[in-house]
Amino acid sequence: MAFTDTAEPVSQLKAPKAPAEFSKGPIGDSVSTISDILSPSYWALGTVKFIFGTDPLEEALKWFEGDWESYAKCAEVWSNTGKMAKDVAANIRAGNKELDASWNGNAADAAYVYFDELAKKIASIEGDMDELKRYYTDVALAVSRGVDLVKGLLTQMADELIIAEVELAAGTALAETGVGAVIGYASAAIEIAKIIKTWGRITEAYSAAEEAINVATTASGAIVGRLGIALHHFPDPGRSYDNPAV
Repeated sequence: MAFTDTAEPVSQLKAPKAPAEFSKGPIGDSVSTISDILSPSYWALGTVKFIFGTDPLEEALKWFEGDWESYAKCAEVWSNTGKMAKDVAANIRAGNKELDASWNGNAADAAYVYFDELAKKIASIEGDMDELKRYYTDVALAVSRGVDLVKGLLTQMADELIIAEVELAAGTALAETGVGAVIGYASAAIEIAKIIKTWGRITEAYSAAEEAINVATTASGAIVGRLGIALHHFPDPGRSYDNPAV
């Protein structure tokens, strides 16, 4: 007896496309453009070392190292896997109904219950896959938005560093006048305060992205654990049987 499939599960297993959410380009490209957009000369200024004792640009680049774009692509893979499971379950249900129509008796009843439970278990996988898709997308979006925000703030900081450098230089040049030095250094101090505030906003942006990633990865781990338990509890046939119609 032949059964007609109602769906094609394999058709759901497609290679992931470039995510629409990241139309500006891969996250890795966005990270690299932070250093490309900002002239290295900005960060070679002595003002940076004077204020931070380190290079904030280098520090920020370390935060977003990694192939974060893969999270967005993996999200689509999870979704496709869920759709495949749904189609497999649909085929099992359809075949079970056809089998039930041609087979009667205790073994037939046991077989129907088994395949019905199996279809339900497989169909339930789609919900877990959709959750994984959501959390993996959350990770990719958190990093993408974090990069965009940090990039803008670093550009702002670079401008502030240039102004502070100029004002410090002016204060030094006018040191002999006394009053000129006070004005120059005072202006530089105000600009340095702005730089420190901007750096605070940059670290806040990173912390927000990090928190979103931690929440998503923790939730994803819980889902994977739940899936593992579910797979170990798939229904087993009570005993072997032979269907004369097959």
